Parts: sequence; structure tokens; C-alpha cells
Amino acid sequence: MTIFRTIYIDMDAFFASVEQQMDPALRGKPVAITAVDEKSGCVVAASYEAKSYSVRTGTRVYEAR
Repeated sequence: MTIFRTIYIDMDAFFASVEQQMDPALRGKPVAITAVDEKSGCVVAASYEAKSYSVRTGTRVYEAR
């Protein structure tokens, strides 16, 4: 019988870290990725630095700012 294992991957922070990798000026700073640049939009990805400010997936843009 095969033992099943579970791995949890935080792809949310992955997309924000890609932005930080592409733009060195963003490294070490809170980064949030949104679908549109509107106050009514929401965050779809947040870096670990942003998460320390309680910015998570689903946070409204006006709250994240």
C-alpha cells in the first residue's frame, strides 16, 4: 500500500515574489498583485511582507493601500 503525502504550496506569495524578482526595487517591500487598479478591486496575491500588514487574498485595494 502506498503512503499518501500532502504538500501545501503558497502560490499566492509566489506571484508576488516573481514581481519582486523582476523588479529589484520591490525586494523587501510589501507587494500586492491586483487584477485591476481600482479602489473596488481586490488583492489576488500578496508577498510575505504584505501579509505581515494583514494584506491577504481578497483584501480590497483601498484597504491594502
